[in-house]
Amino acid sequence: MSLKELTAEKHSLAESTPFMKAVFNQTLPLDLWADFMYQKWLWYGAIENSASSMGLLEDMQDIRRAWLIFQDYQEMDGSIREFKPAAKEYYQYILSIKDPQRIMAHLYTWHMGDMFGGQMIKKIVNAPHRHLEFNNVRELMTVVRSKLNDDMAQEANCAFDWAIKNLREYDNHLGQNI
Repeated sequence: MSLKELTAEKHSLAESTPFMKAVFNQTLPLDLWADFMYQKWLWYGAIENSASSMGLLEDMQDIRRAWLIFQDYQEMDGSIREFKPAAKEYYQYILSIKDPQRIMAHLYTWHMGDMFGGQMIKKIVNAPHRHLEFNNVRELMTVVRSKLNDDMAQEANCAFDWAIKNLREYDNHLGQNI
């Protein structure tokens, strides 16, 4: 089985959260998208800084998205927000990881998601999407895939669990019309 197949169930669960349903139904309020971008900026920074310090980004510097996420957020809102509990917990979790393969599993989950599903999101969420624009997406995908193995499935599924936990932070704001 491939890593994609080994994470398919968790990926599906993340896509079926009320937040993502609202995204795909085009009913997500823009202020919630902006807040999500602010939260996402925190853990992307942690993933990318950890990956860089472990030498994982030497052949794919263009994969960095944290600064672009922050720029998108600033254009949408720019106000100072608080990080939600799940975002802070995930940030701390990422910082605790000392194994390059485990960090790579998180980078795979989020960054490959931006390269694939993010391209649909660009078309349906009316917001800035610098972080979803890739100049060399095929090359980046090839390099990311070259660093993957099926042994990363447990940690990639953990990254999806964190995604679900972060997305569920918005459930109370979305109501029942999803």
